[in-house]
Amino acid sequence: MTVQSITPEELEKFSTNHRREILFYLHQLINDGERVSVVFNEGSEMFLTVLLDIDEEQDLLVFDWGGSEETNQKLLGSARNFFVCAPHGVKNQFMTGAVRATNYQQRRAFVTRLPERYTRMQRREFFRMALPLTRRPLCALPQEKGKPMLLPVIDISIGGIAMESPSATPPFGIGQRIPETLVEFKDGHSLKVELEVRNIIPVQRGEKVVSRIGCQFIGISHHEEHMLQRFITDVQREERARLGA
Repeated sequence: MTVQSITPEELEKFSTNHRREILFYLHQLINDGERVSVVFNEGSEMFLTVLLDIDEEQDLLVFDWGGSEETNQKLLGSARNFFVCAPHGVKNQFMTGAVRATNYQQRRAFVTRLPERYTRMQRREFFRMALPLTRRPLCALPQEKGKPMLLPVIDISIGGIAMESPSATPPFGIGQRIPETLVEFKDGHSLKVELEVRNIIPVQRGEKVVSRIGCQFIGISHHEEHMLQRFITDVQREERARLGA
């Protein structure tokens, strides 16, 4: 997950370094039991956790120990760590330095220094449409070895797509570009495009955690934009008809 890819100007606009605000947002995540992704090793490693407590006097943040001991040990060796979640659709992210192991209420946990900056961002550069199951295209993502990875597209705009991966840790990093990606629509049309991974967000599906992978189209033509717009319009029309609107 994810760290949302944003420009320095946007980072300044959506961020705060005021301690009381940062504490308020962190306490909100703790009170809501929000699941948070910790992304480290330059985006190559990730696991889900929950924030447990804040020691305001010591400027410390406590969060839960992970389920994989191997991942936990890797995190202990990481110098820079990103925390990302999206409560109510609003992306929250912050960065901390190194973490260490501790005990919290008779169980293992991690502790780190409180972040000095906190970012909350909700933006929509393009109208995005959540797709019904019957109209979800398949996205074929090329792999270095073996067959392409096929993932369903769960929402779409003329600016990009979001896919759902059955894994909580998909094999992509934030900012990674994926060339020669094929989006195959169920009406027979297809779109061959380069994608850039912008965010990776964990999603709870029953007892399983999957991930939502948000990607931006890179360098699509006006013709391809028109094709996407027609597809979105057709799906909207079908949904209105189905609902009797």
